[in-house]
This record gives sequence, structure tokens and C-alpha cells, in this order.
Amino acid sequence: MKIKPSCSICISRQIVDAINEITDDDEKKFELIKSTMQKITDVYGADAVPAWMGTHVHRHIKEISNSQDPYEKLKRNANIYAKQYLTKTIIDEVNEGDELKRLQNKAKLAIAGNVIDFGPYGTKDNIEHKVEQTIEGILDIDYSKELLADLKQSDENSKTGTENKSKRKEKLKIIYICDNAGEIVFDRPLVEELMNYANVTVAVKGKPILNDATMEDAIEAGIPDITKVITSGTDVIGTRFEESSEEFRNEFKNADIVISKGMGNYESLTEYELLKNENSGSKPIYYIFKAKCEPIAEYNNVNVGANVLLKSTIFYNF
Repeated sequence: MKIKPSCSICISRQIVDAINEITDDDEKKFELIKSTMQKITDVYGADAVPAWMGTHVHRHIKEISNSQDPYEKLKRNANIYAKQYLTKTIIDEVNEGDELKRLQNKAKLAIAGNVIDFGPYGTKDNIEHKVEQTIEGILDIDYSKELLADLKQSDENSKTGTENKSKRKEKLKIIYICDNAGEIVFDRPLVEELMNYANVTVAVKGKPILNDATMEDAIEAGIPDITKVITSGTDVIGTRFEESSEEFRNEFKNADIVISKGMGNYESLTEYELLKNENSGSKPIYYIFKAKCEPIAEYNNVNVGANVLLKSTIFYNF
């Protein structure tokens, strides 16, 4: 997804919010904000990808501030808030119903973590109400039936062919690419649901960037207790194969299905949907996010605030 002119408003806000986390000194703030604003001109333009432009900006902020994790405190608080508000009552609620209903409920719960966005633009006020509101709402773009069909078809295939075990399909493999700290706590029930059908590998950032989830956040959310967790090997906002680790690329390549959380991953991974050639590999990808801004909403023909579970096909050349 390419940048829109209005994306500059969000980037500017991110810069100010990040600098506010680094220092309380106004003189220092002016200095850091000016330096970072000037840095934007290196990458700003119609061909820029919002998430990757944000990476450029936030790497610069880390460099000039000598702070490798400006959002450390916010991320820590995000995980605390998420665990506090993800009550047993809510867990019991999303576990109700048949397999499709459970999948839909847990997708909406994962979106609830995304809409709350415990990071710099979020709020911890009325969290339980917002979670319930999202769970009780609808998926404005809803490919949950397609996701369940993909899961069940592969699951059934793995149970057939008893007369010729060499032809039996291995259990389905999923890579689940996480988004933010705090939000990752809300991802766990969906990951557990997917594990009923598949081997799930959860991917987080290799280094701190913005309020994105890292291995420390995955541990705090208890993800390594239930399944394999890897890192991207980098601090790119969203996903960028060219900078990702070999481990991440291999897990991606070997996965049957990709689950992508959040707008940053959507903005970046949709770029690879355009790279099909005769040598490309491909696989289904499901994007799960809240359309929190006008460019994302317009791109998907929905209103701002829409809950999205979207299926597409992603191509890769590695």
C-alpha cells in the first residue's frame, strides 16, 4: 500500500509522541523534532510505503536520542493493562458457540487489542467496554468462513491416506505475524484456536521499534508457553522480507497460511501482492486489523473504525 498525502499527519504525530517519551525538555524536543522532520524528506513521496517510511523515521529517533526503546514504559504498561482487562468472563465468552463462531469471536478479540492500541495514541479508559463492543460487533470484512474452510480442508487432508502414509499431508503450518505490545495478549486466544487445526509459529520484532511487540512482550503474554515464537530479526515496522532473518523467511516460506495482524503489516505485506512472476511462490494471507485511518479505510472501501478479516494472496521470491 502506498502512502497518501494525509499519512503525513500521522507520521508527524508519531514523531512528536515519540520525542515526548524521550525528554521533558522543550529545547531538546524542538531539536529532535526538527532533525526528524528533515529526515522525512529522504523517503517521503508518492511511492513510499507508510510502514517503511515510519521505520526510517523511528530508527532516526532512536539514533539521535540514544534510546533504543523509547516506548519501553508504554509497552510494559500495555501488557499490564491487557492482562488486567482480559478477564475470565471475556475468555469464556469467546469460547462459546460452534467452531465458526469461536473463530469469529477470537478474531474480533484480536481486533479489540488492535483497536485499543495501547501504544502512544491509545487509552486505557473503558477498556472492558471497548473489548465487549468489538466482540459484540460485526466483522465488516468477513472472510472467517474461508479461513475455517482452509483450516479444515488441510486438517482433513492430514487425517486421510492411511493406506499410503508417504502421501499423507503433514499438519498445516501457520505463521502468525504480531503487531503491538499489549495487543499480543489479545492474540493468544486466537492463536490457541488456530492450534486446534495447525502448527502455529508466532513472529514478533527482532528489535524494539515504536510500540511493536518483541520477544519480551511475547514472553509476558505467555505465547512461548503454548507454541513456537520467532523474531523477524529486524526492527522494520510491518514486514520487509529484504531485511528479515533467514529463520523468519524460512518460516514464512514453509507456512501454508499467513495471519497478519495490524495496519503496519497490512501496509507492507500488500506490496508483495504486486510482485508475481513465473518464479514466485504464493500462499493465502489473512489480514486482521481495525481500519483506524481514512487511507486504510478508503483502500478497503469501508468506514473508519471497520473490523477487518480479509483474505488475499501474497507472493514471494526467496
